[in-house]
Amino acid sequence: MRLSLILLLTAFSAAAQTPASPDPRVKFKDGERYLRDLAAALELPRDSICRELSQYDCFSDAFRIVLGGVEPYRIRVVEPQEKASLTAPIALDRLAMHACTRRVEEDGKAPAAAVLFRPVKSRPDRKWKQQTATTIYDRILRRTPTAEETTRLVSFYDTVARKSAATAPRDWTVLACFAVASSLESVFY
Repeated sequence: MRLSLILLLTAFSAAAQTPASPDPRVKFKDGERYLRDLAAALELPRDSICRELSQYDCFSDAFRIVLGGVEPYRIRVVEPQEKASLTAPIALDRLAMHACTRRVEEDGKAPAAAVLFRPVKSRPDRKWKQQTATTIYDRILRRTPTAEETTRLVSFYDTVARKSAATAPRDWTVLACFAVASSLESVFY
């Protein structure tokens, strides 16, 4: 009995004190991987996420090289860039914003099948904001947010509401999704 109690206490204390990795390395997701992950998380067809000028696929035609891809046939880029381009963060932000906006638009059209944004008739309460924040983290990062992360996203709602009171729930959902989708945890693996 005593040995099992010691093992149980050791397991709980080990879980509470996760040690830092001795060799912490993260890798930048190339654009295709990032887009696939985002499409899967938001339940959007990959090809429908972003169209530049309503014609060109954002990744394939506009951001492929910038986000670490190659294009050997049309422009003869056969090796990915060694270092991330200066415009890579802008391209990732655009993909994330397009995907989040598209998801919220789709949710608005079919609220019964909503993935992120469940419309509310009046000013949303704290429970709605917390549930939405949890859903966003669960969908995009595949984990439950910490209490601090939830508090930050929920308190961000008031900032959005001051700027756009009539569309605050929708706007906040898009921006909260964007914040999580463009976070370091989402962009690196």
